[in-house]
Amino acid sequence: MSHRRARLAAAFFSFSAGIVLAAAAQPPRIEPGVERLRAFDPAAVDRGRSVFANKCGACHRANARGGQGFSGPDLLRSVLVLQDAGGKEIGAYLQTGHPDKTKPPIALTPAEISDIATFLHREITFAAERSNYQLQYAMTGNAAAGEAYFKGAGGCARCHSPAGDLKGIGARNDGPRLQALIVFGTISGGRGAEPSPRIARRATVTLPSGETVSGILVRLTDFDVTIRNDAGRTLTWLRSGSTPRVQVTDPLQGHVDLMAEYSDADIHNLAAYLATLK
Repeated sequence: MSHRRARLAAAFFSFSAGIVLAAAAQPPRIEPGVERLRAFDPAAVDRGRSVFANKCGACHRANARGGQGFSGPDLLRSVLVLQDAGGKEIGAYLQTGHPDKTKPPIALTPAEISDIATFLHREITFAAERSNYQLQYAMTGNAAAGEAYFKGAGGCARCHSPAGDLKGIGARNDGPRLQALIVFGTISGGRGAEPSPRIARRATVTLPSGETVSGILVRLTDFDVTIRNDAGRTLTWLRSGSTPRVQVTDPLQGHVDLMAEYSDADIHNLAAYLATLK
């Protein structure tokens, strides 16, 4: 390699390393809505919520949203509150009393007024930024209890094996997906997606001649039945009453039957157990 090429290569790698280091030094991006919520002092919000519930909650509800059964309006939509700056407008209003003279001035200290204003503005921001929230799942179940249920009362071990079909299920799926798999036995691939042959419902059609034909069930109504046989051919018969006779087998019937038996704790515990199967 010539000296010129060596210098160019060194310069390139130095530049690339600088980009990598600069990227690594960048702090993780925080959504603007989250930043706006973090700007409110949590202690002041809590104090303001408490004072508001005690002094104003009877008319406006403890969360300031008013509604049915409360005489006061939703303060999160109040023009006065929206235009308030640091509690100045809110404080003047509370100390003067309601314009219609139905409520006397409310005795509040400057600190309490400030806290109430902080609470109200935080609630307004919280409502305005609701589309930016990300729900995070917290695993709350007991894995040991889930394993006991799996091997015992749930009967899961009759069809499933931690070392077989469930091996690695905890690494492939998060908590919500695990719960969906527990309840339904599968997760749909979307509208129009066909289920895996392993979990697809199968039907055996018994014709008037006594001949039986089996395959994956495509459609079953009071008027017709359609199956796809193992050769991939689609077959349809018109039905009249119970002729031809159709017997359906659903590999996920066990999950369907358990829906009425599960408690919330059973599902959470099973999910916690399945999450350990990495």
